[in-house]
Amino acid sequence: MAIKMIPALMEQSDKIHNYIILEVTLRTLERDRKHLGGLKMHSVLEEWYDEKINQVFKEQKEVRDFLYKLGCKIDKLSTDEFATEYQILYRGSVETRRYGNIALRNWVSQEMRRLLGMPYITPEDSKSK
Repeated sequence: MAIKMIPALMEQSDKIHNYIILEVTLRTLERDRKHLGGLKMHSVLEEWYDEKINQVFKEQKEVRDFLYKLGCKIDKLSTDEFATEYQILYRGSVETRRYGNIALRNWVSQEMRRLLGMPYITPEDSKSK
């Protein structure tokens, strides 16, 4: 099956990617936060998680609002053990993007490194290699 690429979306590809990664990062932070109760420093870590959840939510909202103004909406279509599919609606056109779950996990790991203040790789860095 050939994937139809919408030319106008090509220039917003990094923003679309960023939105998807922020969405998965937000879900990951929310899920992981539920498992802090057994740690001795859980109250401090819960504070950190709350702060980072709010930060990622605000960043995701900014990207979503930017894309919405362009007439772009992103929905998760399906997921299985190997891949997750997203549908990008853009002014009446539809594009489907398929991300390998391992790739998503790697990008979320880079996003977590950014949130922790550690060195991380951006999509632009990976393009220049």
